[in-house]
Amino acid sequence: MPTTFFREVLAGGGSTAIVSAFLNPVDVIKTRRQLFAYRELSALEVARKLSQEGRGGIVALWAPGLSATIARELVYSGCTKGVYPIARGFIAGDREPTLMQRVAAASATGFTGSIGANAFDVVKIRQFDAPARYEGGLLSAMRAIAREEGLVTGLLLRGCSASAPRGAAIAVGEVTTYDHTKSILRQHYEDGFALHVVVSLITGVVATTVAAPFDLIKSRTMASSDPADGFASVLLRLLRHEGPMALFNGWLPTYFRLGPHAILTFPLFEAMRRWLGLEYL
Repeated sequence: MPTTFFREVLAGGGSTAIVSAFLNPVDVIKTRRQLFAYRELSALEVARKLSQEGRGGIVALWAPGLSATIARELVYSGCTKGVYPIARGFIAGDREPTLMQRVAAASATGFTGSIGANAFDVVKIRQFDAPARYEGGLLSAMRAIAREEGLVTGLLLRGCSASAPRGAAIAVGEVTTYDHTKSILRQHYEDGFALHVVVSLITGVVATTVAAPFDLIKSRTMASSDPADGFASVLLRLLRHEGPMALFNGWLPTYFRLGPHAILTFPLFEAMRRWLGLEYL
């Protein structure tokens, strides 16, 4: 049997990668709507526009950034969901974790996982934005970006000022909400599939609201090839030209991605933990 650490990471990364691959078209549409050129289009208009581009049809919605999406989730969620129980145990010790201890564990693993997965995130956003620009696949796109914009500044750390806080916010919105809500409801209900689904429904709403501003800024930062476009500059430009409510532009498409994502991911995550000989989270 693999080590506990490996099984934790496999359950967290594997479950999320499966669901993210399935929901990739929703992520493509959501990201397109967050980018400046598509902000006035509805989700259906973006889907129609995408289906008319490139290979067309459902392939045009599914194919962009798919390999980058899977690679990104294996790293980011492997850290966020997989290492979280270990970090939580380190912080809380043998005692029942408090809400703030859960927040600290999720923030740390989400921030770290986002930095580790940043290069895959850059490729994913670029392929979502302009699929024809990087047609050679994940490795080809990574080489092209590194060659044209620099390995560190163009790929490894591109948009990290936005993606790392977003990764921490997502982790708190998802993992902390799921873990803390389940710890409360578990006192009254059996820890099983039904409870996992109910808690996932709550998690989806909270995670979407927490993540929406960070998600928008991250998408615009990573889609740009201008080295000056960081978290602060993109945020200030957005507030100046579009107003504060623009931070939640794309909330509904984001929920249509994160809501079903949470409902599918966490029950699968819990099931994979049991299959791998681990206890429920």
